[in-house]
Amino acid sequence: MSFSAYSLTPSANLTLAGLSLAENSTALASYNNQMRQIMADGKELSNQVVAIGNPLLLTGGMVTGNIIRSGCGGHYYANDASHTGPRIYTLVDGSAAPTSPPAGSLVIYHAA
Repeated sequence: MSFSAYSLTPSANLTLAGLSLAENSTALASYNNQMRQIMADGKELSNQVVAIGNPLLLTGGMVTGNIIRSGCGGHYYANDASHTGPRIYTLVDGSAAPTSPPAGSLVIYHAA
């Protein structure tokens, strides 16, 4: 059994390792086995978290290699460290240019 098999509703968790968790029905010998099962389930979860590896930080850190995104288009790459906040603008032909775009920004005009 794994933690993913447990319910968030405590009263819905009726068995553990095949042993009843009904009110006033757990024998002391069963309690030992249930505690061992919970410990094994916790270790399984720990192993899964460790297997994920180092997560991508929200701030700081560095990414090397190609970044693959699903459904969001390409990843913008600025090869100049001074381009810390570039934008990609897509505007209809005849639209006014963006005012004060950050260094390294790209403006693309397209037909309506």
